[in-house]
Amino acid sequence: MTVYKPSGDTMARPRSVDDEAILDATRVVLGQEGPSGLTLAAVGRQVGLAPATLIQRFGSKRGLLLASAARSPEMVRRAYAESEARATSPLAALYDVATSSVAHIVKREEIGNGLGFVQLDVGDPDFRVHALAHSQAIEDGSARFLHAAREAGELVDDVDVAALARTVLVTFQGALIIWAIHGGGTLSDFVREQLDRILNPYLP
Repeated sequence: MTVYKPSGDTMARPRSVDDEAILDATRVVLGQEGPSGLTLAAVGRQVGLAPATLIQRFGSKRGLLLASAARSPEMVRRAYAESEARATSPLAALYDVATSSVAHIVKREEIGNGLGFVQLDVGDPDFRVHALAHSQAIEDGSARFLHAAREAGELVDDVDVAALARTVLVTFQGALIIWAIHGGGTLSDFVREQLDRILNPYLP
């Protein structure tokens, strides 16, 4: 990813808004407008910066979207670590990360807007690298929780942790689409119900 590098004078000035805040704002606008509808002006309004400042930081709209995509795997790993710290058991941690990670989604339209990013993930190899890393982070984090759950006696001994972790990934990703079209209630409740379905056969 090519990012514009400011001159030395510009770099010497303190930044009033850090990149993390800008990328958080980018996620908000993506949920509202999708990648095609996102503008630098809309992101700038969220954080009080001019579009020219965002161009200095990220080079272009594409650069901003790539930076958002690149941060996604780390956000997944952070979410798994936070759920592990909060939960009382490995399975509780898995349920916690599954539900808390979608708790901010309240409108079906947000899922539809997010699908615009899938088009980028499929059609643009630079985005696909980050999409694969995002999925792998979910699968790895789930496998870690499932392995710990098996060791703690929360799951049967002969469970195939790797296969079940892949099923969890498919469930997490697929639940978003199904809820947006068919599901009732909250997305968090819907995800919890689907996780129940795939884990119940492996409970002792």
